[in-house]
Amino acid sequence: MSVETGCPFCDAKQTVYLESERWQLLRHADPVALSGWMMLATRAHRSGVDAMDEVEQREVGVILAEVARAVRAETGCERTYSITFNEAVKHLHLHVIPRHEGDVSTTSWALADRYRATARKEREAADPTEAERCAKAIAVRCIDALRPLGFRLP
Repeated sequence: MSVETGCPFCDAKQTVYLESERWQLLRHADPVALSGWMMLATRAHRSGVDAMDEVEQREVGVILAEVARAVRAETGCERTYSITFNEAVKHLHLHVIPRHEGDVSTTSWALADRYRATARKEREAADPTEAERCAKAIAVRCIDALRPLGFRLP
């Protein structure tokens, strides 16, 4: 497995809620704009989706679908967004973000504005205690479906 010093995913600087030999499920680091904002990261340092190995390629869709289902169930959101940029951290991590019907700040590109405003402390972040509770509940909702892929609670 490849690692890179200084990478927050390789250096295990974030709480892992579910893990397998190839993957980690985390919540977005504080300040998080929304409770339920989760991230799926490869354990091996990968620059993007095109750098995944064949096993990771086969698993990623199954994992994202299960995490999205759990985010919807736990947050009551209308649907989820799944995105990846890998720019600020050049280690493959895919965001699963709740999209709430009645909250225009969670729609499309407005979500990016909300994220930036939260990071600049111009907008209140989600309560860290609630974000933590939500992330743990999402992991519990996922574990049975993801066990066949080798996932476990840490």
